[in-house]
Amino acid sequence: MHRWATKLRSFAAHYPRQPLPTPSPRRFFHHAPPPPLQSLLPSLPSTNLTPRPIFNFSSFSPYPFRPSPFSPSCVQVRHVSSRERKKRRKPMTPVTSKLKKTKMKSYSSFKLRFRVMNDGNIRRWREGKRHNAHLKSKKSKRRLRQPALVPPAYAKVMKKLNFCG
Repeated sequence: MHRWATKLRSFAAHYPRQPLPTPSPRRFFHHAPPPPLQSLLPSLPSTNLTPRPIFNFSSFSPYPFRPSPFSPSCVQVRHVSSRERKKRRKPMTPVTSKLKKTKMKSYSSFKLRFRVMNDGNIRRWREGKRHNAHLKSKKSKRRLRQPALVPPAYAKVMKKLNFCG
């Protein structure tokens, strides 16, 4: 027994003592330990420079895992929060629009002044009031007094806003 203890003591002195590896979940494995000295210096003779531990600590680990064919530094780890996941999902389009549906009230003067023809065109039926007359030329004032078809761009807006009677 005494001889066995001295052998064990000399064996322990031969190998430097290493701290126990801390158990860590698999997702933190992207922090890889530095590569062994042999892979850095391939020209050295193939002697075993790294000491091996006496006990196999993987059997004592509370987080058992299978060894991966890739080195831990190659494994991509992504931490995605639930908020980011929600942002990535496309929002579903509502069946009915959630905007408040309001009709613009047309000017009462427009109801008398413009009429929709059978062919869909809008015609200026009678002259309007002379507001902003100081901003218009004589030609445009005369033109606006005459009954005529409203230009298509204006007619489109008037139909959309239901501004004609």
